[in-house]
Amino acid sequence: MKLTFLGTKGFIEESSKKHKFHSSLLVKYKGFKLLIDHGLLSQKLNVIKPNAVLITHGHPDTFKWLKEDEEYSGKIYLTRETKKLSKYQKNFAILELNKWIKIGPFQILPYRVVHSINAPAVGFKIKGNKTLIYNSDLVVMKDKSVIRDVDLYIGDGSSLRGNLVRRKGNKLFGHARMSTQVNWCKKYKISKLIFTHLGKEALRIGDKKVEQLLHQPGMEITIAKDRMRYVL
Repeated sequence: MKLTFLGTKGFIEESSKKHKFHSSLLVKYKGFKLLIDHGLLSQKLNVIKPNAVLITHGHPDTFKWLKEDEEYSGKIYLTRETKKLSKYQKNFAILELNKWIKIGPFQILPYRVVHSINAPAVGFKIKGNKTLIYNSDLVVMKDKSVIRDVDLYIGDGSSLRGNLVRRKGNKLFGHARMSTQVNWCKKYKISKLIFTHLGKEALRIGDKKVEQLLHQPGMEITIAKDRMRYVL
């Protein structure tokens, strides 16, 4: 499986030379190109040419069709809640949570994560020749055991030390710290982690410093950069 991080910044105004575009991941396997998330600041689909698109949730940095239309003839896989937020009618395919679906050569499990009250989010467990987790926007996983037996964890880089967890009534929303996600991976013996969807704090102090602060013996922790390639 060949991964290309087309964009790596979150839904923030700040940017840097290495983080200009909204978080988006292209996964290639057996000639099939699977795109995860496509936001307002993303490369055009006629350039990427994905065979299919997965959407995690309905925010403008992950789901362009909230605010702008773009021609695409392939299927866009998303939850029913996200589809309802779209202003445009596209070739949408509805995902059922906690049920495996086959898309091209991939087996994909969408599962609920807590992130936004108004735009419910999902993460994806994706199996090709290896298995990866994609949790680009979350504060809590409903069921952390889903990350068992995983080769790579791709997580939410919105917060390093700052508290981005919020509460409205009895509902949480926001973003988990990177260190919290590292601890999840420790528990389930995942040794390779990449953080995307970077926030203000990470952009301010720089990728190398963040990696140094997150360093753990026996773990490979990487901050993704726009156009970064990774072979799994």
